[in-house]
Amino acid sequence: MRIIGGKYRGRKLTSPADRSIRPTSDRMRESIFNILCHMSGGLEDAEVLDVFAGSGALGLEALSRRAAHATFFDKSPKALQLVKQNIALLDVGNITSASCVNAPDLPPASRRYDVIFLDPPYKLDVIIDTLSALVQKDYLAVNSIIIVEYSHTNPLVIPDFFDILKQKTFGNSDLCFLEYIP
Repeated sequence: MRIIGGKYRGRKLTSPADRSIRPTSDRMRESIFNILCHMSGGLEDAEVLDVFAGSGALGLEALSRRAAHATFFDKSPKALQLVKQNIALLDVGNITSASCVNAPDLPPASRRYDVIFLDPPYKLDVIIDTLSALVQKDYLAVNSIIIVEYSHTNPLVIPDFFDILKQKTFGNSDLCFLEYIP
């Protein structure tokens, strides 16, 4: 597992030893960031939230592409330890925070985010509740982009306060790019 582009391009990340952590593939991450950069013109100065962070690869990729700050949430202490290892590998502790959070039970937001990654374990049915919590707890900046990764066997129902910008399929996984419309 490595950083695909930007400032830390080619840098290796620690891969999960625990099979319960499913990192987004390099190929899929590259597509996500190509689409994001095409949609928004880039991630420069973006505030990024990586919910269900796992290894932290999505948030760290965003930092490599000039995001200002990345926050990582995961309920698993093992995943959080992995995230912190990868933060240390890139020496980005000053522009990151990592917390043990069980989504969709989010704490009140301390900042608003421009880009949010939601990549829950496929067997959990928490996407709609997590999207609702992001709105209710004030995590979303106007026109935030939320990237949701989910299994194509579980169709995604989108709440009314989001517009679908793009959808893409990768094998057994689907991606949905949403924009928050307050």
